[in-house]
Amino acid sequence: MYGLVLEGGGAKGAYHIGAYKAIMEEGIEIKGIAGTSVGALNGAMIVQGDFEKAYEIWHNISYSKVINASEEELKRIKSGKLSKEDILLLVDSIKGFFVDKGLDITPLKNLLMELIDEEKIRSSGKDFGIVSVSLTDFKPLEIYIENIPLGQLVEYLLASAYLPVFKTERIDGKRYIDGGIYNNLPANLLKDKGYKNLILVRTHAPGIVKKIDSRGLNILTISPKDNLGRVLDFDRETARYNIKLGYYDGLKVLRGLKGHHYYIEPINDEDYIIDFLFKLDEKKVLKLKEIFKIEGMPNKRAVFEILIPKIATILGVEKESDYEDIFILLLDRLAEIYEIERFKIYSYHELLNLIKQSLRSEENEKVGIVNRIIEKVDLLSFFTKDEIIKEVGKILF
Repeated sequence: MYGLVLEGGGAKGAYHIGAYKAIMEEGIEIKGIAGTSVGALNGAMIVQGDFEKAYEIWHNISYSKVINASEEELKRIKSGKLSKEDILLLVDSIKGFFVDKGLDITPLKNLLMELIDEEKIRSSGKDFGIVSVSLTDFKPLEIYIENIPLGQLVEYLLASAYLPVFKTERIDGKRYIDGGIYNNLPANLLKDKGYKNLILVRTHAPGIVKKIDSRGLNILTISPKDNLGRVLDFDRETARYNIKLGYYDGLKVLRGLKGHHYYIEPINDEDYIIDFLFKLDEKKVLKLKEIFKIEGMPNKRAVFEILIPKIATILGVEKESDYEDIFILLLDRLAEIYEIERFKIYSYHELLNLIKQSLRSEENEKVGIVNRIIEKVDLLSFFTKDEIIKEVGKILF
């Protein structure tokens, strides 16, 4: 029994949709969802079984579907003038400054009234919880579907998603604000329901993420390394990119793929890289030793004790990483340098062959980088990391 937790983040919510597409393709059954803000909105659509509609909405999103704004307001949003909707605006909104003067989200409300099927959600057999904060009581609200009054689900979903720059409305005489100021990633709502297996989908949006005691829990986290854009960046192309990113990031986590920027299947042969290094041509080792100014050490020993650690440092590999991690990250960085198609799942050898093709295209340079590097005393002072990585790639591969 898996539970899904969707972090708030406004326009960043497109990432949720891609991640959930990966979850479905991997055949993982989700029995409960908890979300804050846009996580609550997306969660509601998933619970009621309308993922395709949610996908279509995000794939064709526009500012006009969310905000009823003037041209001047849209210019301010698009230029980033409203990008401080974190601490400063949260403080102002709590004071009541934005309560009546914020952006009009009537289009979003109308869209939810059209799309949300409260009866479907209540009869889905799935747990569903959302988070908001009462400005009237200055109290957080963490609430499950069974505790939301009948006929008021859309109002509570909006209450969870009232960003500080939005106009708010009253529910039973109380005003609410985006739940992200209390708990933007409400894993506790599903833990309290008895879920042991959780999939968290992050957006890294402004907000508070409350820690939970993870002992006894199996937690998978789908999290972007890319910047998903601003919270109010309801741009169609950005949303489509984030959907694709969420999908591949989801597959990376669920399938155990490797890579930083790319999606690479593990080699599944723990001796492959070690054998490769042991059999490395002596001339190649000497070139690498010249680049890194290594003297007075046997070649094989230099490879394992100095060369590979230095390459790992340049790549920014974590200390606990093994040889496979180092070489996969080397391929990952080379693929990025040579602008190889990113959104595809590669085997190690498939990506290596594409990189070799790119490396060969530079073999006819009149003056190789290596010749200039060798003349320098301090390697990193004169050349970028990318130049060094490219030269190491040429020698190794």
